[in-house]
Amino acid sequence: MCGGNAISSGFEAVGNLTNGLMAEATARGNAKTIKSVAKVQSKKIKEQGRKDASSARAVAAENGLDVNVGVPALIEDEILGDAAYNASMNISQAGYSASDVLRQGKMTRNNYGMKAASSTIDAIAQANGWK
Repeated sequence: MCGGNAISSGFEAVGNLTNGLMAEATARGNAKTIKSVAKVQSKKIKEQGRKDASSARAVAAENGLDVNVGVPALIEDEILGDAAYNASMNISQAGYSASDVLRQGKMTRNNYGMKAASSTIDAIAQANGWK
């Protein structure tokens, strides 16, 4: 005859499976959010770079320099290049962070899976009178 402990262990196994699925789904959502936020931040970085380059160009023009050649053009290119690089690094770092979050979610799911397997074995053992 099945005892109350076997039923409890069965419910514990189902709860662990559910928790594992939830942990992985949460990790996927968090990883997607990390990537989305990085895209928005990267656009802002590039836009700020364009504004800074425009300001540098305006200052050079105020001082009577030809802004299409020479040092003013190099400075403008440097500012735009730095902004593009920073935006790229931001997206790259977000990719690493998202991968880490996904990895942690899978590890949590696996831990819950092991607990569920243990609870299932315990429930079967109790139902058969082995414990």
